Amino acid sequence: MLISDDRRTIPASLSNDHLRVEAGGTVEATLDIGPVSAIEPGEAQDVRISVKGIPPGWFSLSAAQPVLRFGESVRLLLVVHPPVNDDRYPLGQYEFAIHVETEGANPADLEGIVFAIAPGAETLQSRFIEYLPRIYQGDEFLSRFLLIFQSLLDPVEQSVDNIPNLLDPDLTPPRFLSWLASWVGVTLDPGLDEATQRTLIRNAVRISRWKGTRRGLREEVRIRSGARPLIVENFDGLRIGQDAALGMNTYLGAIQDGFIAVTLALSSDRALALADAERLIAEIKPAHVGQIVRLVAVPNGQGSGTPALGSAAGQASDRGERSG
Repeated sequence: MLISDDRRTIPASLSNDHLRVEAGGTVEATLDIGPVSAIEPGEAQDVRISVKGIPPGWFSLSAAQPVLRFGESVRLLLVVHPPVNDDRYPLGQYEFAIHVETEGANPADLEGIVFAIAPGAETLQSRFIEYLPRIYQGDEFLSRFLLIFQSLLDPVEQSVDNIPNLLDPDLTPPRFLSWLASWVGVTLDPGLDEATQRTLIRNAVRISRWKGTRRGLREEVRIRSGARPLIVENFDGLRIGQDAALGMNTYLGAIQDGFIAVTLALSSDRALALADAERLIAEIKPAHVGQIVRLVAVPNGQGSGTPALGSAAGQASDRGERSG
């Protein structure tokens, strides 16, 4: 439930605000945030999320500080997992509040309730009794005894049920990002922030279809560096083409067969060393292609204006391109 109806409030919603869970088990809800109209094209803003009311150690978020970009929304996974034994916090009802804030918009507050109960507390019967011969199914003592084994096996079953969320780049916990990246053939740079890692994994399959082309190189560099890459093939300098930008990469040059000239247009709020940029291009480009890399500073908001992969503009400008 969204408390504030102010139009400038961050759009946020919780899929389930009444969570019922047995101790030792888990219950999940998805938190959707955005898009935020105050974010300008090419900009990105950190989102700060705080959860109050749920005992510490009883919950986890798939991302603690996601990043919102222009026209985009993010989805997070809230998992509540009360332990079987907690000396500080008893089982029972807990009212909680989720506070979501970012710059340029009023914060949003979501409220909900967590009911934490003992394993089998509602019936004091184990569901495992149903798997025994009919003659034993009416034995109350045996049913309560089986609760011991149910409390051990339920977390395993819930982990298996949670596998679809582990395979979602937007919902998987941060510790699973490297594992998930390996499934799509992506090696994550530890220096990348969490939001960029998730974006790279989400787009990995589409980028792989254009591997070795200018289109694929441009998109992967854009995601990894946050800069606008201008790529010219077999020539270094002034040539009117799809990636020519006055004042950035238009100057007298010469033919460079088998080379690509990459100019990274960086906004003033981004920092990238030339050595890091050269290493990034060398890692992504075809092995037989040489490279010339330059960094150019541009005004804020203009450094990431390259059309996204799959957009109409991107498809039109890149149709038929091959690198090298």
